[in-house]
Amino acid sequence: MDKLLVSLLLVIVALLIILFGMFFLLVFYRMQEMKNKKGIREYIEARKDDWYEYLLGDGMPIEVLMPNGPLELEAIDELFFRFSYHFSSDEINKKVNTFAALYMSDYYSKNLHSRSSGVRINALNKISLFNLTFMLDPVSKVLAKRKIYPKAEYLLIYEIIIKFSRTDFIAHFIHPKVPLGEFDYKRLLLELDETQISLLAEDFNELPDVLQLTLIEIIGVRHYLDWLPLLHECLDSPAQELRIRALKSIAKLEVADALKLYEGFSHSDVWEERLMTAKIFRSAPTEEALPVLKHLIKDSTYPVRAQAAKSIKSLKNGQQALYSVITTSSDEFAVDVAEEMLGKE
Repeated sequence: MDKLLVSLLLVIVALLIILFGMFFLLVFYRMQEMKNKKGIREYIEARKDDWYEYLLGDGMPIEVLMPNGPLELEAIDELFFRFSYHFSSDEINKKVNTFAALYMSDYYSKNLHSRSSGVRINALNKISLFNLTFMLDPVSKVLAKRKIYPKAEYLLIYEIIIKFSRTDFIAHFIHPKVPLGEFDYKRLLLELDETQISLLAEDFNELPDVLQLTLIEIIGVRHYLDWLPLLHECLDSPAQELRIRALKSIAKLEVADALKLYEGFSHSDVWEERLMTAKIFRSAPTEEALPVLKHLIKDSTYPVRAQAAKSIKSLKNGQQALYSVITTSSDEFAVDVAEEMLGKE
């Protein structure tokens, strides 16, 4: 019994020693963190005028600002962030790039390979924010590592590649390191300009299904009329969702050609396709739109009827056409939705 009690006491003492050790270690790290923050504040206060002169003026030689040790590198990184928040110009970006390429390449590369995800993400955000184009190669090399990083980091890496390279992003979009969802692709596609969208669309059939869907939607959002033929090709796809997205983008483009091609979808078994057709025909000439929309206003699905009524109302003499539906149609649903639309004056 005495041996058991002694063993228990030894275990308790050992646990207490470990807890006290952890406590003092946390206190030490906290004090070190506070010391570093104080050093950063003091550096910024002491050298801010020199940095204003370098970044906003003309007379400060870059060598005078050469960092001395890791603490000053952190302070300069913080200064860059403050300047990017309050000021933005190509000239400032050029000077930040020049200085960082000369003195801070190792600093950012080290942070890119930190064991801490937070440090790596912070480095990627700063590289993008400060437009550190010289870091494109080190950032791209991260993708070659066998280690799998969180999706958030890969998205930041892809954004940097999009920003700093006109073409390298395509391979990463087609074969991402981790599975990307529609929201992820949408976030990335919105970073592309029209030329990059065109490059991606040239390999449309090679793209993952979810990327095809997102790209088709972006064409409508960005109003890229030149890609209308691609949308027409998608209308022949066996993939229902791709057809719906293509019709949705065509509706956003507000085009009035190929109406015969769209008209067939007013008889589709898929109500979403009939809905998009009703949206498309709001941009058609009245004489061509009315027969299709009067058919759709009798649809068995309420959203389709409501959209058809809304599209009719937007046509020339649309209100008169809705009155005609009310007074001549024997379809109660069509009459109700026409009255509802007229009531929204």
